[in-house]
Amino acid sequence: MISGSVSKMYSDEERDFVSSNVSSKCPIVEDPRIHLISYTKRYTDVARLIRLKFIAQVCPKLRVEALELAINHVKTTYNVKMYEELYKALSIEMQRGGRVSEVASSSSRETSPRCSTSKPMNSTSNKALPYDAYWVEDNTMEATLLLQELDAELNFKKSNSGNAYVRRILEEIGDYHVKSGNLQLAVKFYARARPYCTSSDNVINMFRNLIRVSIYMANWWHVLSYIDEAKQYASGFQNLNREVPARLSCAAGLANIGLKIYKTAAHCFLLTPFDRYDYDKIVAPQDVAYYAGLCGLATLELEMLELGCLNSETFKPFFSLSHKMWELLANFVGGNLDTCVKLLHDIEGYVRLDVYLAPHVDALYGKIMARIHDMRHANRLVREQSSSLMSELEVNAKNTNFYTDNNV
Repeated sequence: MISGSVSKMYSDEERDFVSSNVSSKCPIVEDPRIHLISYTKRYTDVARLIRLKFIAQVCPKLRVEALELAINHVKTTYNVKMYEELYKALSIEMQRGGRVSEVASSSSRETSPRCSTSKPMNSTSNKALPYDAYWVEDNTMEATLLLQELDAELNFKKSNSGNAYVRRILEEIGDYHVKSGNLQLAVKFYARARPYCTSSDNVINMFRNLIRVSIYMANWWHVLSYIDEAKQYASGFQNLNREVPARLSCAAGLANIGLKIYKTAAHCFLLTPFDRYDYDKIVAPQDVAYYAGLCGLATLELEMLELGCLNSETFKPFFSLSHKMWELLANFVGGNLDTCVKLLHDIEGYVRLDVYLAPHVDALYGKIMARIHDMRHANRLVREQSSSLMSELEVNAKNTNFYTDNNV
């Protein structure tokens, strides 16, 4: 941590809300550097909910807005349990905000009696979203009926149709469980589709479904296991042997970050092709630049940073969407270390709001700052040696002149 944009301390109310293993290990962010609505539009489905929930947990300034956006989005799913959880958190936060406004208003009246008729602070922002009991009841009924319909259709297709129809229904049931928040069941039904796959594309799509849900669950070893299985399968097909590893490299990088294997993560991200990138629903292209850049700065040699990041034609388009990360890398390679420290400070309020990167910011920043310290020390030694050499040359030159003059 190199700036004052974060704090390690949670209030009692925040500690009650911050319950997940990931967010409880992250400091709260005091100075967020994102426009929340634009930020969340990059993601869809469960990925958007995961990110909004995380931001609500670690950033008090954006908590109400993030919870409201998450509540509106969760109503496009069947996840009633998450709706209840988010609404409860929003209600608590609104009550807490109301108490703060009352205290501030009371204090203002005491210090300025003439202003006692003014409106309470943030009065317009303390109107909570109404609890949608109709949606809860209607959605629960619709979800139950849909699952019954899918189960009946699956039994019918198994008895009367070919493999392709059974696979499609199993995938639909998996999709249903993802939208319901039952990720373990989703994995189960996606995996059951394997015997019913009728083409290599079907098999790869099954692995991608398993990888996607495992990312949602942060089961990083499972992600790597499914990636290895997909690569082994693809190796038997000439058209898939090169395509599949590249398409899965972003997921591999994400898993390696989660497992704190930062150097491997950097290499995986740098192998991600921009023109065939299709993990944008979970990880936006801008995120790939930050993940690769910070992991690379922490672990890769200068030559690799220059060749693999700055001069890579396949990866450079990612940096075109993340200019500060590009500047940071260019200044690091160029030896402009003070500028690097400033840029690290500038992006800290952004990267600490990324659910996959935030738990590793302290470790990555620590490694980067250690490298900057070592480079400064090396530069100082070079300057001292250069200065000593110049002094020695000057002394030798004077001695030479002295002996020359005496001989004359």
